[in-house]
Amino acid sequence: MRGHYPNLRTVAAIFLAMGLSSCNKDLEERIDRLEAELRGVRSDTRDTVEELKTRVISAETKVGVSSDGKTLDQRIASLEASFGEVLSMKSRDNEMVYLRANLQGHAPLLTDHGTFLVRMEGIDLNVTNGTYAVHLNIGNPQAIAVQQFTLRGHHGGGTPELPEGEAYDVRNEKLKVWQESLKPFEYRVTKTLEPFSWTPFDIEIAADSREELEMVRFAMVVENAQLNRQMAESGGSGANQYGHIDVDSKSATVLKTDYGAFLVAVKSAEQTDIGTKLHLEIGNPYGFTLNQCRLVGDYGSARPKRDQSASEEEYGEKMATWSGSLQPFEAMISAKISNFRWSKATVLMPGKVEDVKFLRCQLRIEDVTLPAAMAGAE
Repeated sequence: MRGHYPNLRTVAAIFLAMGLSSCNKDLEERIDRLEAELRGVRSDTRDTVEELKTRVISAETKVGVSSDGKTLDQRIASLEASFGEVLSMKSRDNEMVYLRANLQGHAPLLTDHGTFLVRMEGIDLNVTNGTYAVHLNIGNPQAIAVQQFTLRGHHGGGTPELPEGEAYDVRNEKLKVWQESLKPFEYRVTKTLEPFSWTPFDIEIAADSREELEMVRFAMVVENAQLNRQMAESGGSGANQYGHIDVDSKSATVLKTDYGAFLVAVKSAEQTDIGTKLHLEIGNPYGFTLNQCRLVGDYGSARPKRDQSASEEEYGEKMATWSGSLQPFEAMISAKISNFRWSKATVLMPGKVEDVKFLRCQLRIEDVTLPAAMAGAE
């Protein structure tokens, strides 16, 4: 009778093989699910990848070979590399800005809290400690007050001049040598960047000579920011609000619109036969272009100065008289206001140049466009 039953060892071996095969199949399915999840993560880099990464690292290794010929070790290594790509994409929210002391105008500074404007006002040697004080000015068009941030970057000589026909490419040996010569720095700033205003401050950089500061590049990492409660209660920066422009002022004025906050600076005024031409520069810190917009409000002479009045009552009377003298206007801006830069524009005011010293106005945006998608972008 014993010859009709299989050997017990054989039966045990069969069941063990079936169990291992089931285990391998289960792990293969888990890896397939992980790869499917990764494709979902790539489609939205805002999703967290920490949980998925932990699950991959904890998977058992050396289980077999997949249908495409890759072992489990190889597939996990590929997933790890992909996670690095995703994390790298997230880090692009804080992009480097390149500044030079003789660079005119402002540059956009992209952070994970929005776009700021930055310019370098100059560099001076600090004789007490041998460092260099770099004078920066950051414009904050956001409705948040940035209370603490860190600048991380490099400084060094200017980029090398390449002969005609030689591309500025990362594989260029001259650029590689220049890149390796740059020195890193990190500086934490505790001065508050108030909403809708410019904030000047200095950072200290240790350099052996002034030539090592021909180029300064950095990213801005916001560490502490706070929404202004008064602005939040009044609707924030998402609605048109009147701004005051002093025509003879050297600084720019923030005009808040439905599309965000923009900077407007009057560069000069010109008397013509049909009115006064105001030559403007408009700063657009956003990714869209303004195709058509206009200034609407009132204009008049310069505001009375408080210190020229004998008393509070006298100053109040002067302000009332001045306010009543303001005249309405509406001026089209035909020039396009390009994204991430200052654009020149001209508006025609109905009064004489001596009567156009103050504007109480709104910037009304009527048409915008986003740039076309880049070729090859995902």
